[in-house]
Amino acid sequence: MYAVIFIPNFSLQAALRHEPDLRARAVALVDSKLLKPAIVQLTEAARACGVGEGLTASQAMARCAELIIKARSPAQEESATEVLLQTAYAFSPNIEATGPGLCTMELKGMPFGSDHGAMEPWAQKIIEVLAQFYITAKVGLA
Repeated sequence: MYAVIFIPNFSLQAALRHEPDLRARAVALVDSKLLKPAIVQLTEAARACGVGEGLTASQAMARCAELIIKARSPAQEESATEVLLQTAYAFSPNIEATGPGLCTMELKGMPFGSDHGAMEPWAQKIIEVLAQFYITAKVGLA
């Protein structure tokens, strides 16, 4: 059995971890390393204003005057990855950093075995721990 921790909009969440009040506002994340710097991730509030992935910062601001533009930060993503992996290690000794904002955990030998009823509170606890670090996550079990 395996579990996967998934952090949606990982780069954006990493950029907003230290400014949690911005999560409810219109915020867009720009990746300046792209050939044509463009928005790569955005909050729901920004999406509701008509902003979408692929727009330039000026195009996005023309659609949403209150839009806050943030630059993608590899250092912040590295920090958020460390939080993700350390949290995963607290729940299973067998983990793999599968990708940005993804961590796969092997559940073989875990005390709950294949009892799905016991797995749900376990997965919810992972979500709660990450929330303390201002990271919103989902956990899939298979």
